[in-house]
Amino acid sequence: MRVYIAGAMTGVFKYKDKFIEAEEYIRGLGHIVLNPSFLPEGLSDYYEINKAMIDQCDAIYVLLNYENSKGTKKEIEYAKSTGKRVIYQNSTEVRDQNGNSWSWVNRPLGYPIGYGNYWEYPWRRCW
Repeated sequence: MRVYIAGAMTGVFKYKDKFIEAEEYIRGLGHIVLNPSFLPEGLSDYYEINKAMIDQCDAIYVLLNYENSKGTKKEIEYAKSTGKRVIYQNSTEVRDQNGNSWSWVNRPLGYPIGYGNYWEYPWRRCW
């Protein structure tokens, strides 16, 4: 599956770290990831580029704390209007817009990263 990552960027401390963690997580599950946080800063209209990226995907993965982001809300509405699956990240598991667990995630949003039995949640390394 091709997955676009959507999330707040403006005014968010170390937002790129959060996008990179999500990218690694989704890629680790065997999916192709489009990460808009790598677009160069200073462009006049990111939304048109983001729409083109969403068009190439099967789903979008919405990061935590997107609620105050106008851009992310526009991306979600665009994805819904084009029939894309919208998956929301939350602190315990990933659910789609209907409240169903996403098919490739059926456990808490942690993943082993090579520290024995210790499970680390991806966003904790951003602090």
